[in-house]
Amino acid sequence: MKVLKIVISIIFLSPVLLEASAYLPIFKADFWIGRLDNPDEVILSSEKIAELNALILGENNEMADVIKMGTSVSKEELEKWLLEDPLPVDKNMFDKKGKPVKDAFYEELLDNMNFEAINESNELTFGIVTKRTDIRSFPTDEPVFKGPSAKDFDAFQYSAIYPPQVVALLHKSRDGQWGFFQTNIVRGWIKLNIIAFVNSKDDLIIDAEKFVLITGNRVAVFADNKGAKVLESIPMGRSFALSGEDKRHWIIKFPKKMGNGQLQWADAFIKKGSDVNIGYLPYTKKNVIKQAFKILGEKYSWGGRNGLRDCSSFIKDVFATMGINLPRHSGKQSNVGTLLAGFDEMPANGDIDNAISSAIPGITLLALNGHIMLYLGNVDGNYYALHQLFGYYDKDGFRTVNKAVVTNLELGKDSKMGALKDRIKSINLIVLDRIN
Repeated sequence: MKVLKIVISIIFLSPVLLEASAYLPIFKADFWIGRLDNPDEVILSSEKIAELNALILGENNEMADVIKMGTSVSKEELEKWLLEDPLPVDKNMFDKKGKPVKDAFYEELLDNMNFEAINESNELTFGIVTKRTDIRSFPTDEPVFKGPSAKDFDAFQYSAIYPPQVVALLHKSRDGQWGFFQTNIVRGWIKLNIIAFVNSKDDLIIDAEKFVLITGNRVAVFADNKGAKVLESIPMGRSFALSGEDKRHWIIKFPKKMGNGQLQWADAFIKKGSDVNIGYLPYTKKNVIKQAFKILGEKYSWGGRNGLRDCSSFIKDVFATMGINLPRHSGKQSNVGTLLAGFDEMPANGDIDNAISSAIPGITLLALNGHIMLYLGNVDGNYYALHQLFGYYDKDGFRTVNKAVVTNLELGKDSKMGALKDRIKSINLIVLDRIN
């Protein structure tokens, strides 16, 4: 296929003008799918995906299969978890007004963490997230930044979390507003008022043969079949037990918090025609690329603070539609599967080219320090990736992108930072065993 080679300022990158030339078709999933060998070949069966998920879980201390957790946690373990990310008292941090954070703020936070209430053995209470909320490293909504103008990166933000995530309450704050929870992806502080609790773990499980998987970027869940009230806009990769259907809707079970704080499973409705699937998608290169391009152009958000995605949550959500439970953070994602190459220092051109030549489009992750990308392929000797990109440096300084974009890996080559390609630290295939 012959395509027109031009220099563009495309809508997804506006107002950024990429110095590298680009192909217009690269912004279409079908372009990349059409270049794949065996696009519909199943990479891993459901049984092999379960094996991979077990490996991921075993290698990532912050993750958990919450329903399989025990009934208590020791004082030693809980205190260690609470202090896994220490308060940054020895660092110059800034508040939302751009002013230095005062010691009194940290002292109040430490007091609210309520260490005095920790017993030798601490009973767990289980529940379900009923509304989209944030997981915080400390019990506060107040953002803290590493610079007076670095307000896109809240250092206290771990991630966003959505219904119907199962959680385990480990500890409560002194003010009774926050709980320290274990989720499937991380431990952190969540507001207690959005969690519906259960008396038994059995109440967390719905006996349903099928589930509805969100395969669109986001899909609305309605409180009734009139479509008058949206309960939540649910992002890609989440799933709900299917309880039935009518002519226009899939009927699902949605968690509701009763007046006594307990969980009730209520009927909710997803319109037929919404971008959903009954069950997981097969894990194929085609499906990964197809899913990833549904997020193209979406705004960037560190830690999902505004209900959007950063680079690693983009990757996680895409692979979740195939039942693969990747870690939340990019550094941990880069350790999953089979490592094709790792670089402690800036790689030589020949080294990186040789490594990327072994990469398989659609199922290969390219990791930099603090960033991760989905490899799409090679066009005329140029490598391309799809990623949630906050910005990059060129010869004139920093350029804000703030969107999910397709870029050439030569992006940034004229800056002191260097091209994306030259900053790659690892290349990994999301597989159990290396594919030849």
